[in-house]
Amino acid sequence: MEYNKVIFVSKENITLSPLAEWLFKSILMDKEKEILSRGLVVLFPEPRNMKVTDILMTHSIPCEEQISQEFSAEEVTDETLVITMNFAEKVKVLEEFGVDKNVYTMHEFAGEEGELLPPHGEESVYEASYVEIKDLLYKIKKKLEWR
Repeated sequence: MEYNKVIFVSKENITLSPLAEWLFKSILMDKEKEILSRGLVVLFPEPRNMKVTDILMTHSIPCEEQISQEFSAEEVTDETLVITMNFAEKVKVLEEFGVDKNVYTMHEFAGEEGELLPPHGEESVYEASYVEIKDLLYKIKKKLEWR
């Protein structure tokens, strides 16, 4: 399948999905691909978690200011890959939003076992999430055969 858009989906779109979005944008050489992040439960616009911004800045990942945005099935086309952080979010996308194809957890699409859980607490926990997501994103890039 040839994708031209990736939407990273997490519960609130303030921690993991924005981290994955900006990290993947920095990894890709092909700037024609559209990379977004969205949340499943966005009751009101919130800024990205400051610790995520700090991690991105620590690793020299360019990122713009960002507020949470709700996932919408209208953004999904046949060429869209939807990547959730965990299985519960995947089920919600499939069942509540009616998106019935090209939906995977990040680990699943990368060919790995496991799930991403939102980091809480110390910077070291956020750093561990960064490292795990970066590893998975390189596997995803290779699988997609993107530059």
